[in-house]
Amino acid sequence: MTVVPKPDPGDVGYNDPITRRLNAGEMLTVTFEPTQRVTDFALPFLAMSKHPDSSYEVWMDGSRQYGPAPIPPTDIDDMVPTFIPAKRFSESMTVYVRNLSDTTARTYSVQPIGWEVSNGT
Repeated sequence: MTVVPKPDPGDVGYNDPITRRLNAGEMLTVTFEPTQRVTDFALPFLAMSKHPDSSYEVWMDGSRQYGPAPIPPTDIDDMVPTFIPAKRFSESMTVYVRNLSDTTARTYSVQPIGWEVSNGT
C-alpha cells in the first residue's frame, strides 16, 4: 500500500508555510486555494505547531475535515502523513488555529504539503 501517492508528471507541488504570532485569546484564519484554474488539491500532509491550550480546525470546500481538536492534525516537527488517503479539495481549505491561553502569546506555523492535480491540459 502506498501511504502517499506519487504525483503525476504534470502535477504542481505545493509547500507554503505560514507563521503568525497569536496573543492570548486570538485566532488565526488561513485560507489556501489552488492556483490553477481547474484542479483538485491533493493534501496528504497538514502540519501545525503544537501548543497546549490551543484549538485546531480544518475545513475543505465548506465541510469540516478535522477538529476542533486540542492537537493539530500532525505536529510541524513530526511531518508524518496526516490524511490517508490524501484529502482533496477544489475550491479552498480554511484552517483555524486558536490560542486559548488567557495569558501566553505563542507563535504558530501552518504548513500544507501536497500538490495541485494536473487537469491534463
